[in-house]
Amino acid sequence: MTIQEIEKTHQLASQCIDDAMVNEAFEHIDQLVSQLGNANMSDEMVRLRMSYELMLKYLTQGVMDPQRDNILNGILQSLYTLNDQCYIGLMEPISPEVIYARRRELGRDSIVGTVDEYREALKELSLAQSAPHEQGDNHAILSRLQHAEALETKLFNRVWSSFPMTTDDAESIKLCITGDILPVHTRCLLVAALMLGLMKFYDENKLLILLEAYSLSDEAQVQLRALTCAMLAMLAHRKRTSGSQAIQDRLAAMLETPDFNHDVWSIQAQLARSRNTENIKQRVRNDLIPNIMKMRPDIIDKLKDKDSQVIDLSDIEANPDWQYWLDQSGITRKIEEFNAMQLEGSDVFIATFAHLKTFPFFKTLSNWFLPFYPAHSTVLENLGAGKLALAEVVQHAPYLCNSDKYSFCLSLGALPESQRSMMSAQLEEQNAALNEAQQGELPDERKSRISIINAFVQDLYRFFKLFSRRREFIAVMDNPGLDMTDCLPLAQITRDSHVLELLGALYFKNAFYDDAIKCYTRLEGMEQVNDDHIYQKIGFAYQNAGKPEQALTYYSRYELLHENDAWNLRHIAACYRAIGKAELALDYYRRAEALCPDNISLVLTIGHVLLEQNRTREALQQYFKADLMDNAKHRAWRPIAWCSFLLSDYDRAIDYYDRIALDDKPSPQDLLNRGHVLLCQGKTQEAIETYRESLKGMNGDTSKFRAAFKDDGMELRLHGISAVDQALIPDAVCSTKHDN
Repeated sequence: MTIQEIEKTHQLASQCIDDAMVNEAFEHIDQLVSQLGNANMSDEMVRLRMSYELMLKYLTQGVMDPQRDNILNGILQSLYTLNDQCYIGLMEPISPEVIYARRRELGRDSIVGTVDEYREALKELSLAQSAPHEQGDNHAILSRLQHAEALETKLFNRVWSSFPMTTDDAESIKLCITGDILPVHTRCLLVAALMLGLMKFYDENKLLILLEAYSLSDEAQVQLRALTCAMLAMLAHRKRTSGSQAIQDRLAAMLETPDFNHDVWSIQAQLARSRNTENIKQRVRNDLIPNIMKMRPDIIDKLKDKDSQVIDLSDIEANPDWQYWLDQSGITRKIEEFNAMQLEGSDVFIATFAHLKTFPFFKTLSNWFLPFYPAHSTVLENLGAGKLALAEVVQHAPYLCNSDKYSFCLSLGALPESQRSMMSAQLEEQNAALNEAQQGELPDERKSRISIINAFVQDLYRFFKLFSRRREFIAVMDNPGLDMTDCLPLAQITRDSHVLELLGALYFKNAFYDDAIKCYTRLEGMEQVNDDHIYQKIGFAYQNAGKPEQALTYYSRYELLHENDAWNLRHIAACYRAIGKAELALDYYRRAEALCPDNISLVLTIGHVLLEQNRTREALQQYFKADLMDNAKHRAWRPIAWCSFLLSDYDRAIDYYDRIALDDKPSPQDLLNRGHVLLCQGKTQEAIETYRESLKGMNGDTSKFRAAFKDDGMELRLHGISAVDQALIPDAVCSTKHDN
């Protein structure tokens, strides 16, 4: 069989098992077993067929068997595993994927043997580090350190590529993770190895180890990484975990763990935030950084010493013009937004560090999940053995995930000493400022746990989005939901009213409206939720999702309870307007206006609705009313000018377009409209010049200008401009031959 044939047969078998089409699943798996020629697997197939046929026989004979569901589930689970084993056996000799490369490389090395080898290397390293040594011995110690790290990587590869994990191996790994025989960073790596294996093939033993690691470990890093990995595995294999009694029992026991509910909620919230990472990345890359770089030359010029032309960066904060420049450029507001996103746990640094994942360090799979610690050989080599203080500064940088801390050290290693010192000084200053701000606060274990979760989810996001061979794994971070409320094993915890409210707000803020609707509609049915505003939230989510009819249903429910809520009335009106029921929209807008008579936006909106109904004179009166209320903002001038044009009051239209030009820079649309008025007045030459100004404002895009001119063709015909003239004028405007 070719790789494509093996993959297709494996997928068909998996689908049949998913759908409980057992006989068809047997047929597909038989093909794989026959191709593999493994006697043990052939025997397992015979055993499973006999069990299934016996169960069918009892069923047809009408025998009542209370264990039938459990027996069928056991057969299905065994078929899943056998299907995966056959697939791995056939792919291992021929596939270039990294899992099979690792299996070929490691051969039959046992996990227990690799653990013993690694522990021995750690012991030798510890003895070498504690013994008195000369400066020349540093190289030997570094060599021992790198040997231990190589064995650490070997153990990681052995664990994640094993399938299925034997009971003995599972017990050994569980002891390694939950005990203290290995360093904390290695235990964290083993947790990630289990998760990575689950992102290839479902293995219940691996998932149970992760769940038990959360309950049994006394290290927060290990606990929270294990729970995060377990939740992602359950999301990736929701169908198989939903039917597992062992998983259900383990989770039921974990409910007694004090922090469990809060930890699940925190992980779910951070996974939900991670869905917005690409948007944040674009905002930082395309908005914040370009604006800072755009203003930089001006700032640099102002900060230069007139005599020496040297910039003293320590004087920047003391310069009274610094904040003014930032405020005027809008950078202050953008930085405040950046800081707010950072504080709430958003991944604001991915745009900065994404391009730093090309270092050779990140070609090693395990390094994507490695907790940052100063004694790692990569840190020592890049910062120097005598720079542990600097490494500790990096370690305590609060908003950098572990992966980015390694990237930071690797990039520092490539810099001249002067720049390295400056960057490390800035980072140390930031850490010191944060520590000073936190000194007045009591220690908060909850915040500490959330911080660990946030950093680890960011590490995972980088792996699943940036690792060169990421497509060989289940793309769990691409899951459009990343939503544990739909993951049945966790539904009891994740469908809590607190977490649904939190997620609904988070989804809504980031424009994931369908997910917000799902959370809020679940909240709606909960007895403990008595807030009528839930109807408004659901309505608002539907409205923003482009579903005004559904939005009206919920706004109307709220109206039954609160008939004089102006906000609600305005949104009902907007929904009626969106579905073309202008009279109903006007009725609700006027009711809202009666409650808020000073709201200029409402007055303008009523004018817009009237204009859409071709009630131009009534609309004009609304706009005049708005203009009187507007306190020199002149928001009504443009609609007044347009209405005046529609009513053939050309002098007033020109007057208002001239006012707009004096008060503000006229837009290309303003100039286009002014050209229409001049054209209808018979001032063709002036009209063409004004149209050319409009074209210039469109950056000379003649197609855009022609389309805009054509859109107003009906109005121009009603005002006496012939079809011939309408065809010729754009050519006259866009042609350069007749320019003076």
